[in-house]
Amino acid sequence: MQSKLVHFRRFKRKQRRVIMNRIVEIDRKDLQILKNLYTPDSSKNYTTYTTIANYIRWFEQDPNMNHIKFFCLNGDFSDGTFVVTDQFGAYADTFNESHENLSQLLQLLDYSKDYFFFSIRPSIRPTLKDALRKSNVDVGHYSTTLLYRLSKEDALKFDTQPPAGIQLRPMTDSQDLEKANSCWLHRWSDSLAFIQRIAKFNPSVGAFRDDDGTLVAWIFRIQTGFLGIFQTDENYCRRGYGGLVLRCISKKIAELGHDVYASINEENTVSRSLFEKYGFKTNEKANWIPTKMNKTSSNE
Repeated sequence: MQSKLVHFRRFKRKQRRVIMNRIVEIDRKDLQILKNLYTPDSSKNYTTYTTIANYIRWFEQDPNMNHIKFFCLNGDFSDGTFVVTDQFGAYADTFNESHENLSQLLQLLDYSKDYFFFSIRPSIRPTLKDALRKSNVDVGHYSTTLLYRLSKEDALKFDTQPPAGIQLRPMTDSQDLEKANSCWLHRWSDSLAFIQRIAKFNPSVGAFRDDDGTLVAWIFRIQTGFLGIFQTDENYCRRGYGGLVLRCISKKIAELGHDVYASINEENTVSRSLFEKYGFKTNEKANWIPTKMNKTSSNE
């Protein structure tokens, strides 16, 4: 009888803790505090630092980005536990080794629409998948990529002088953005809008022919701060234009005070060889995890 009473009291305490948990939006004025918890010279996740820094810059450029929201558990992010949702995208991290707060926070998200969790650290992937399972949310096919890094000191040394007949400029023209989208292997129904947004708020570089303005190579910086949507027109391959735009955008990012990161599929040996040629090194991985619409919401 006493044993049953003890178990019942433990259950009620646990139940009260669950009931008390709530998801709280982080005020934008506090995002600098959250970012500084992930200082780039510490052992904490530098990708998280650049992701938060990226969104802070976006808010400074356009305060009306109300679709981007940062959340924490019970109003406390002192252990670095947070989730950010950005339309279809989501990112989460913590440096609390127990991952319990992150699990509780993830279970409180509104999964009435699908999310694509980007650049998730392998060490928290089990926590994310378990939280989704407990929220009755299905997980689609997820992929793992290699993270390549170049120090800002090395990137600042790059020669970015274009060869004769080529000019470098940001990707701003609508036709050029449409071309980049149409050539992107990972495009989806609304990917052009995504490219237009990152081109508006983040560094991008295109290499263009002087004579007729033809776009021959291009690269962007996506919302995590990674390099992405990197491609050379198939008619201009093996002329060094890909390496040119890579060096140029890397130097631009270094001038912002950041190391340079890229996420590359392990089987993409061509891109890996190019990045390694310019001194990028890899010793980390990232997971990209899509959700499917939940069958019945556990938060109702």
